[in-house]
Amino acid sequence: METFIVECPECGIRIEVDKKTGKVINKYSKPNLSSTDPFTDMIKKTKEKNRELDEYFSKAPDELKRRINELEKRFEENKKKAKDDPNPPINPMDLY
Repeated sequence: METFIVECPECGIRIEVDKKTGKVINKYSKPNLSSTDPFTDMIKKTKEKNRELDEYFSKAPDELKRRINELEKRFEENKKKAKDDPNPPINPMDLY
């Protein structure tokens, strides 16, 4: 497969295009040249992402417990409503 790369002069995005079909194969974003060392930036981003994931997973058990308590509370409320309801539910077998 033969391809060529086209670069947009406005935004700097590079697009790889198949010569035969004209379909876009891949898109490459313009590298950030404002930083002095791209590896340092990549390490910083990775550490930040790891920190976010650690924070998310440390909060997950508390969030799960909160959701379980909320669902149990709703279940008990609906159970009381069903018990106090004077009209019993219709048995589907009685419909035949």
